[in-house]
Amino acid sequence: MKVTSPFRKVFDRANRRVRGLWKRNGSYYVQTTLIDPKTGCKKTTKIRMPDASSTDEAKTEAVRLRDKIAEGQSFYGKAGPDFKTYREHYIKTALKKPKTMYNENYFLKAWESFLGTETKIGQIAAQNVLAFRREMIETGYSNRTVNLHVITLRNMLKMAKQEKYLAILATDGIVQLKILQKEKGLMTPEQISAIVTEALRNHSRSGESFADFVCVAMYSGGRMREVLNLKWSDVDWVNDQLVFRGEITKNGQTRRVDMNRHLKNQLLCMAAKPKNSDYLFPSDRTDKPIVSFKSTLRKIRDALDLPKFTNHSLRHYFISMCVMSGVDYLTIASWVGHKDGGILIGKVYGHLNSPHTAEMAAKVNL
Repeated sequence: MKVTSPFRKVFDRANRRVRGLWKRNGSYYVQTTLIDPKTGCKKTTKIRMPDASSTDEAKTEAVRLRDKIAEGQSFYGKAGPDFKTYREHYIKTALKKPKTMYNENYFLKAWESFLGTETKIGQIAAQNVLAFRREMIETGYSNRTVNLHVITLRNMLKMAKQEKYLAILATDGIVQLKILQKEKGLMTPEQISAIVTEALRNHSRSGESFADFVCVAMYSGGRMREVLNLKWSDVDWVNDQLVFRGEITKNGQTRRVDMNRHLKNQLLCMAAKPKNSDYLFPSDRTDKPIVSFKSTLRKIRDALDLPKFTNHSLRHYFISMCVMSGVDYLTIASWVGHKDGGILIGKVYGHLNSPHTAEMAAKVNL
């Protein structure tokens, strides 16, 4: 059994302590501070210098190593840490919402399976990215899903570049796969009326709350999570606005939706009911909001044979009605939380505005 001796201090010819130098088992070590990729915290460690055979050589090598560390290199070498180690570091230290990190970790594990756990992040090349994309497409994944995998890898490599493990990214220059925007199928008022009726008639426990949710969502354009987390303090009766706070929105930014008459009437009806919670949609068991209506939605969808009905259908309905009512895209974008100034709305919902565009075309004088 090999016995490891303890570290010993190193002294020069004048018997003065050489700061930061140590010796063990005949090898010289330099003590320095590095960023631990597992924790993102500074860590004091000793790095072996196998080429140093004397104190003078060790002093020279120590200066060289410290310069490299200052330039961004680490004890992992030029290729950086292995993929698994850095993935775990990224998931722990990237400041994103828990759901986002869960999804990104899922995507990165697919990369890990493809590249191998021992592959260094600095060894990943554009050829690996293209090969991964090709394999996913051949397996049957959609272009959108493939793009999300590549975007997630790029996010992780960007952090590696910031931490100076990388100089360039393997994803640089790789263009996203094209995604064909499908025209959104528009639900009819009769279908939504049938959904509300079904909820009230045949779902005694959650039906009334679900019916209220359907109306608030279709009149405000809010996502399910956003609507369910609304508080009565978010209803601005003075300015006739519904406030979606940053902590409940998808992009973390507060937005205000001006109340149309349908939304205001719906909120007034709900406000007239007895309240025992700060939330518009409180849970029966706790003073917290209802987590989800997915189970109720699925039962109603099956009962009415509406396979394409989802909670997002209500958001699409709101946007569609706004477009067909002639509301400008910039205003709609501000209501629903799009940061592109209405570009996406124009691409996806523009066909619904044909009467308006035809009217504009009639004004053209050539």
